[in-house]
Amino acid sequence: MQAGYIGIDLAIAKNKHLPVAVCAWEQGRLIPRPLRRLSFAPPRGMGNASTLDSGSVQSFARETATYVAEVCDRLALTPTRIGIDAPSAPRDPRLARRAAEAALDQAGISCFATPSANEFDVISAKVSQHLSAGGAEDRIPHANQLWMLAGFAVFDELARLAPCVEVFPQATARAMGSGQVHKSHPGAVDAQLSAAALCTGWPLQRLGEPELEEIAWGPPHDQLDAYLSAWVASLEESDRVAYGCPPDDAIWVPKVRRTHSVPPLVERSVPFDIRRAPVTSASSFLCPACGEKEFQRWPWGWDAHAAHSCRGLIQTDPEERKAEFRRRFAHHFLN
Repeated sequence: MQAGYIGIDLAIAKNKHLPVAVCAWEQGRLIPRPLRRLSFAPPRGMGNASTLDSGSVQSFARETATYVAEVCDRLALTPTRIGIDAPSAPRDPRLARRAAEAALDQAGISCFATPSANEFDVISAKVSQHLSAGGAEDRIPHANQLWMLAGFAVFDELARLAPCVEVFPQATARAMGSGQVHKSHPGAVDAQLSAAALCTGWPLQRLGEPELEEIAWGPPHDQLDAYLSAWVASLEESDRVAYGCPPDDAIWVPKVRRTHSVPPLVERSVPFDIRRAPVTSASSFLCPACGEKEFQRWPWGWDAHAAHSCRGLIQTDPEERKAEFRRRFAHHFLN
């Protein structure tokens, strides 16, 4: 069995699939598996309010472990190490801030503070009071910390499968020299992915290899974070750097060594052979994703086709489908 390395971007938004990437080293390149092609999916997030219910949190963690184990079994991989974008435990109450977070502060990398166990009790009481008074769930207090409760449970559960390390993709991006622009800005995901490719060898626009949209669930920035988390997990300790105090209060980033070159963008494999009829006239244009839709006057109508009809896209939400189309085929919008 080949060694498999798992990355988890701990997003628990309600009804959104958990972004998980599973990778393996092949000839010096870290290749992610196209998990979106499998017939089963990771668990859906439960939302911040559900973190108050320990039963729901434990169920989510068990479902996550079951999914990872099933993926590895299906792909003939041995779970070897898991990178999780979340703290593994509450802060030691004797510390004003976790050692890992204090180290990030010194490096100028922003992150949310992890409360202590007692502080989480206070937070849970405030959240319960808010909801009991009819407060909206999307205005729940301490939303930027409640998700950590799910992270603690996921760490405990996945540790039964393989050793787990805490990661922080933003810190990894900074280590690569590509984290100055937040991933929500146009082009930032592609910039970070290109920087990663210089170190991991993926993606290099090779025919037959998975694209970002295929490797994990969620929007592109979550898919990227899951891959970066798996990359850190795939590295031996000698090839990683710790922010904080290992082994229990540390966030790991890679020792960046650029060992690959990224070739110019070329057309990659898609579900249909788009080269059979690339452009039929100066104004007519065949959809580069599905190879079926013929645009009589490109790019008029591309957004409606991408949102609702195109069979060559991975995403399901209309806005995410349009974003995927625009990102993958940006070169067709230049003229």
